[in-house]
Amino acid sequence: MIDSTWPNEPHRRKTVLVLNQPEIDALEYRDGGAELLLNEEVYILPSSSKQSNSVVQGLFDSGLARSGAVLIQSPFDKDVYEDSKQAVERFALDKHLHFSTLCGLLGASKVTVEQIEHKNAEDKRTVSVEGNVLGRGVEGKIENDELTSFSNQLNLTDEFKGGSPNVLAAEELLKRTGLLGDANMRSLLEMCKNSNNQLISRNLRLNMTSEVQRNLNILTRLDIPSFVSLEVDYDRHVREQTEFTLTIKVEF
Repeated sequence: MIDSTWPNEPHRRKTVLVLNQPEIDALEYRDGGAELLLNEEVYILPSSSKQSNSVVQGLFDSGLARSGAVLIQSPFDKDVYEDSKQAVERFALDKHLHFSTLCGLLGASKVTVEQIEHKNAEDKRTVSVEGNVLGRGVEGKIENDELTSFSNQLNLTDEFKGGSPNVLAAEELLKRTGLLGDANMRSLLEMCKNSNNQLISRNLRLNMTSEVQRNLNILTRLDIPSFVSLEVDYDRHVREQTEFTLTIKVEF
């Protein structure tokens, strides 16, 4: 959809297409334009927009709102966006940060990433982590750029002082970030509510990309008219179905 003002409703801007004015004008009368204009999850942002909205200003100030860009809404903060080519990695790292914060609120003393798994339509690669260092076994060789970049930015170990769980704050974090629907996080929260039999440790596998993939999947349903020029490979992660999964140990 296109409107003179940025939509207040987050579901109307899950995907943002930044187009120049001639392309926007053409959507009104050329074949294929109407379907894009009527899509209720897509917002078309003029590359010359002068809106005073703080989110829009932030997109321009950060350089994200350039002509041809495809921006994906964060599943954890509806006013945060990332270029579609960086969205999987960026929001996977954000989810790990939220998970580690959750563990700290629940009284954990240590959160350790033990294994990183990367999977897409072409292959699957796994690296182990030993002593805060990525393994280098046969499966441990990092042979693709996405896994290397993600691994280099990931904080493999977080240590806390430990203490009593703040269940209310932990539950509020999950509600605010939309992560209450993640079964692993929700069950960890529920187990920490039991003060009579305190949880000592837990190993779990956490899919880091399931939430952002739902937003990226909007792109698979878009039929972009040929007269609209978007950046090259804007939909690559949709085609490849890139997925990161972490094996994590939480100690209390």
